[in-house]
Amino acid sequence: MKSTVIRLLATFATLGISTSVTCQELVLYFPFEGAGDTVTDESGHGNDGAFDNGGAQRVDSLSARHGNAMRFGSAERIAIPESDSLKIDTEISFVMWVKIADEAGGTGTLPRIISRTGDQHELAMDSGHIIRGNFAYYFGGNPGWTTGMPVDMEWRHIALTSDGSEFKIYLDGEEASQLPAAAAKEYTGTVYIGSRHNGMAEAYAGLLDELAIYAGVLDQATIGQIIDGGVLDQLPVEASGRLARVWANLKKR
Repeated sequence: MKSTVIRLLATFATLGISTSVTCQELVLYFPFEGAGDTVTDESGHGNDGAFDNGGAQRVDSLSARHGNAMRFGSAERIAIPESDSLKIDTEISFVMWVKIADEAGGTGTLPRIISRTGDQHELAMDSGHIIRGNFAYYFGGNPGWTTGMPVDMEWRHIALTSDGSEFKIYLDGEEASQLPAAAAKEYTGTVYIGSRHNGMAEAYAGLLDELAIYAGVLDQATIGQIIDGGVLDQLPVEASGRLARVWANLKKR
């Protein structure tokens, strides 16, 4: 289903149908399908990634819901170069499905799921820094927070939003933590998935799927819709006639 929707999205682009999001713009989306050394961004912004240290593997998730997923083994990561669409200030959201390989979630103090040059966007697991097996985050200018949100070794959906004044973290669609944020700033530099930006000492171990970044703040209802229908389910379809009917039929499958 996931690959079918991606092909349909490409059809929209070919026909000149807009797939932009007005309030919460999807700027990076990795469904982790396909093959080869490029990890294709399906947001339409061209933020493709490349294997930067070893090769994370696309594997069968053994879940009908997820299809393929990307497996990280504490020695691999993906790098996404800086781009205008990834220079985001004040309002930002992250969503992803995770399945950690062990209780620690990887190696080092805070095994990074997402990292950015200068510790600007750090989404991680806590391997023993404060509370082992909990989700943690650090954004430049903020202290590091371990959320008290335990993540087990099953598929779990994690979402983090920031409006510049507070962070909200959701586990499987339920708000799990709300903490103050530092002053707003523009976040720049290379984005890394699978380890900290400065090396492999704090690397994630486990599966990732349906990872996305938005310029804007997703609300709880939208996060729930993403969990139920997927990231692309949130893209508006400004089509009519036959193409709209094709889209409606696909959503029923």
